[in-house]
Amino acid sequence: MNKKFIIAVIVLLVGIAAWLLHYFSDQQVIKRKFTAIAVSLSKDGEETPVMIALKMRPVKDFIAPACEVTVPERNYHEILEPGLVTHYLILYRSRQANLHVALEGISVEIPSKGRGEVSALAHVTANYNQPDFFDETHRVRFSLQKQEKNWLVHKATLPDALVRR
Repeated sequence: MNKKFIIAVIVLLVGIAAWLLHYFSDQQVIKRKFTAIAVSLSKDGEETPVMIALKMRPVKDFIAPACEVTVPERNYHEILEPGLVTHYLILYRSRQANLHVALEGISVEIPSKGRGEVSALAHVTANYNQPDFFDETHRVRFSLQKQEKNWLVHKATLPDALVRR
């Protein structure tokens, strides 16, 4: 009886350790961060400036001090600071009556220590029950680097259709 109990405890501890290693792996941390950012970008109706600031804070903290933004269809290539990125996002959100952003099929690769590559489908739905309603899905890509135990976006490759709205 005592051996069975010890074996059960060991199996349970190994299971918990495996789950914790998976949950706190770089891939899972990055996926959860991108999912949370998508929620921050979404909005339902009018927002106060304080609400906007609170929603954009996690986005600003996720952007590297110099983030390279590329829109291949426009030949656009610029290095932006986090404040300018959040300013653009605030303007984009302000043009929509309501906005829902979801990142689907997030694929994370860690090619080397401290570097990450993310590819996802950005599903954007805006202006429900409005004449300018749209529901689109676009492929987005990001390059990340780990700095001081935090993953930061250093490069974003976005489609033209996503940035022109």
